[in-house]
Amino acid sequence: MRVCIVLEHRFVHTPDGATYDNGQATYAHFRRYLGTFEEVQVVARSQPVARPRPGDRRVDGPGVQVAHMPYYEGPGGLLRRLGPVLGRLRAVLAPEDAVIVRLGGVLGHLAAGLRTVQGRRYAVEVVNDPFLGFAPGPGRRGHLRPLFRVLMTALTWGQVRGAAAVQYVTREALQRRYPPGAGVPAFGVSDVHLPPEAFAAGPRTFQEPALRAVLVGALEQPHKGVDVALEALAAVRGAGLDARLTVVGEGGLLPGLKAQARALGVADACTFAGQRSTPAEVRRDLAAADLYLMPSRTEGLPRALLEGMAQALPALGSDVGGIPELLSPDALVPPGDAGALARLWHSRAPDPAWLTAQSERNLAHARSYADDVLDRERGRFLRVVRERAAR
Repeated sequence: MRVCIVLEHRFVHTPDGATYDNGQATYAHFRRYLGTFEEVQVVARSQPVARPRPGDRRVDGPGVQVAHMPYYEGPGGLLRRLGPVLGRLRAVLAPEDAVIVRLGGVLGHLAAGLRTVQGRRYAVEVVNDPFLGFAPGPGRRGHLRPLFRVLMTALTWGQVRGAAAVQYVTREALQRRYPPGAGVPAFGVSDVHLPPEAFAAGPRTFQEPALRAVLVGALEQPHKGVDVALEALAAVRGAGLDARLTVVGEGGLLPGLKAQARALGVADACTFAGQRSTPAEVRRDLAAADLYLMPSRTEGLPRALLEGMAQALPALGSDVGGIPELLSPDALVPPGDAGALARLWHSRAPDPAWLTAQSERNLAHARSYADDVLDRERGRFLRVVRERAAR
């Protein structure tokens, strides 16, 4: 049986049809579905390019193919190409396929709606919360944003209720807002990839303040709160702590964030490292840091934070989405509150006892998300998807 995974992602592909990604949606991620299904078809937007970008890795490979959807950007772009997008979805989703849609993503919503109209089953992976993603805040302008917030939240709720099986990346947070239908099998399994090499040999013992902070995330949307981290960095340094920040990632927000760092007077204390080519390179950034920052405005369950915890990093984060499932209450601040983050940063970074205890705690907690642990639970979900698709 073939499984089709419909996701809100933007790949690139070369003239020979090979598909690439510079994030985590690569072949190593999708081949995990081959333990249950004979074939995997990834359904997502893809843009033609002459050659792969630096750091790109293959998405397709043995047993995994990619169905390239018409490329668009933003709601306006989708409306202009809605006909071709729907036509392509009808063409690539065969009636006998098992279909998993990732919500809330627009392509996932369209695919779930199409399967419903056709009287076919679908399963859902809930990876984020549109209620938080479309919430008001800095960099989130547009008269239609409140409408999108209501629409996408309602769609996610309804389509989760109508799914044949549901998997959440959180253990509690997304389940509360988007509960499954009565009698529907539901699973809470992160989509993080933590092989044995992702873990530090043991916890860290701190004797000095944690001066080197790190933040990893895409810089396409303000969701990761990098601007909040920069404001907090300026406040912390102004209060006398010689803190420094490394931001790993790239995207359209990068020029504005660099300008913000200059305006705040912290350009010399902030390194924008760009996109790393391999997970091993990211792990080197994590190993070189003393403290992980996760000041997100919205999250499902942040994979990058788990990767930092696996490297035995103490961490500070916002009290939003699945972050409270990962960090202790004394490591949390309200989302978007740079002042609160600065105060917590300034009090925790010079405290070796707290840092050492958090390093041990975070590493132990991350081990419960190791591949060998999560793969067993993922396998249960996928077996249910296969069984219900065959009915």
